[in-house]
Amino acid sequence: MTTQPSPNGSTPPLLFSAHVVVAIGVLVGAVLVSTATDSPVRSIFPYALSVGLVAWKHGMTAGFMVAGVATLAALFSGAFPSNAALSGQEVGEGLYTYLKLSIVSAGAVLGKRSRRPLSA
Repeated sequence: MTTQPSPNGSTPPLLFSAHVVVAIGVLVGAVLVSTATDSPVRSIFPYALSVGLVAWKHGMTAGFMVAGVATLAALFSGAFPSNAALSGQEVGEGLYTYLKLSIVSAGAVLGKRSRRPLSA
């Protein structure tokens, strides 16, 4: 199946590109590891890897969407609450996690833009 270019000459982004599949695979892996080991994955790195990978390839909006999915994956894996003192504060921790992952998305896009050569 080939994609037709849009009227402005750019090709539309694919929903199931290799980057999105890998990112979702990492998130599913984090949830499965958390479930299998009965110990939630609380490290931000697997979630940030997924967000950064998609944002680098597909832009900031796609990165923000994956940040939301990654936050939900962290919730399903049991990463919230991060300690007993924060019990009942899952919404706040979720919003804070989404903020951190959104910053990863913005950083990936800005990092990609900084690598482009300046046009004369």
